[in-house]
Amino acid sequence: METPLVTVFIAVYNAENYITKSLISIINQTYDNLEILIVDDCSTDSTREKIAEFKDDRIRLIKNKKNMGIPYTRNIGLENAKGKYLAIMDADDISNLNRIEKQVKHMEDNKQIDALGTDYEYIGKRVKRKVRNKYIYPEEIKVRLLFSSPIANPTAMIRMDTVKTYQLKYNEKCFVAQDYDFWLQMSKVGKLEILPVCLFKYRTGHLNISKITRKTKAIKRKTIIDGIRKDAINYYNIPLSDQEIELYNMFFSDNINIYNKISHNEISKLLNKIIKYNESKGIFNKEVFNSVIHRSSLIAISNLNSHLRFKLIAYLKTFKKNNLIFKLKDLSYIILKDIYLKLIR
Repeated sequence: METPLVTVFIAVYNAENYITKSLISIINQTYDNLEILIVDDCSTDSTREKIAEFKDDRIRLIKNKKNMGIPYTRNIGLENAKGKYLAIMDADDISNLNRIEKQVKHMEDNKQIDALGTDYEYIGKRVKRKVRNKYIYPEEIKVRLLFSSPIANPTAMIRMDTVKTYQLKYNEKCFVAQDYDFWLQMSKVGKLEILPVCLFKYRTGHLNISKITRKTKAIKRKTIIDGIRKDAINYYNIPLSDQEIELYNMFFSDNINIYNKISHNEISKLLNKIIKYNESKGIFNKEVFNSVIHRSSLIAISNLNSHLRFKLIAYLKTFKKNNLIFKLKDLSYIILKDIYLKLIR
């Protein structure tokens, strides 16, 4: 295997409690032809002092002149990366020691792949759970992007030639979900894949920027994600009216508290239109598309802010009318999710 230079990019802001472990996991990688590019968004704690403790000449630190936010900071990383590949890393997460080696090998062996995510493990005070992605191939990921972001951003490795050729950037208007938008834009010009190997530990359960954002900026967050989904719908020329797009965004939203006035018929009619359009135009492989929309719709129905009876009827009517495969385990999933949501609401 060739040993091309890899830029490991870490955007940091007030990460004094985690940056040391994060850097250790990169410095000790089995693949050592890398630079560690850190962009500090004007931290006010001891983050930079923690970084300075490492005497490794592969570390390159850039400091923003003022606090600019994560999309701007990510773009600074894209602009300053020297590697053939860019591996994204968050300041509070941990990469397995063979992460870079395995991702580089896959990218070198598969020249057609432009970005590669991995499976990962949630870690935190109360959480430890592995996430194994069901959909991992380029066609599946393109369909997934119609509904949500399929790649955990800090697991990703990006082919920089693709970024430079198509001048890809993070949308600085997206204070959240900038990764979702970035993957959608990349999917328009390249292929994304997920390596089905757990190579990353994703920290959760602590007070971080994304958690604060979810609590204080939920409406703006929904508006941004709605716009990304609309962009995906328009790109594939799916003929939905403005009213249907609004319903689409409401149904597939990950905000479990916003649903209240979606009827069974509306859900069924919307999905039927999308499925039939794909069948007539052949935009996506039929089996792949129906499999992804099956899973995405099941999750959306289980998230509805409605009573359990409504969810079960919505599932039965919608899936029967649209010839989606009925599964008893889906009903179990909806029931268990309903119990869980009642506990946390």
